[in-house]
Amino acid sequence: MQAPDLRIGPPPRWNQAVDGVVWLPRFAAKARAHSAETLGMYLYGQSPIDDAFLKRAGLTYASFSDIVSAQPNDAAVLAEIEHRTPGATVALRRWSKRLPAKAGWFLALLDLDDGYGRRPFGRMTRAVTNVCAIPIVLIARAWRR
Repeated sequence: MQAPDLRIGPPPRWNQAVDGVVWLPRFAAKARAHSAETLGMYLYGQSPIDDAFLKRAGLTYASFSDIVSAQPNDAAVLAEIEHRTPGATVALRRWSKRLPAKAGWFLALLDLDDGYGRRPFGRMTRAVTNVCAIPIVLIARAWRR
């Protein structure tokens, strides 16, 4: 797959799924953009949701990047994850079902920032989200430990 240019548009929405696994299309797009240096303002390697995905997949950021760069599409990425970590697909599907309840506020911020939700305050919402993102990520990581 060709790397998206996230400097000009958002990655896939968080709830897009491959075989019942949400976040994968978004995460894979960010990995491709990171490799192509077209990540823009998006984070790769610093998201608590990316961390949680990788934990269930039994992977590191480096191994996930290697998988994404070697596979032709997201379905093949999921197949390779399952090959490397048997049972990962089932674990990721369970995690996918719980994600909206566990991280709903964060996902709502992502939707607003990416332009998927209604934006009553337009650019101000994006600016506030960008300013708040790093402290929220740091707090979430510290809380998880």
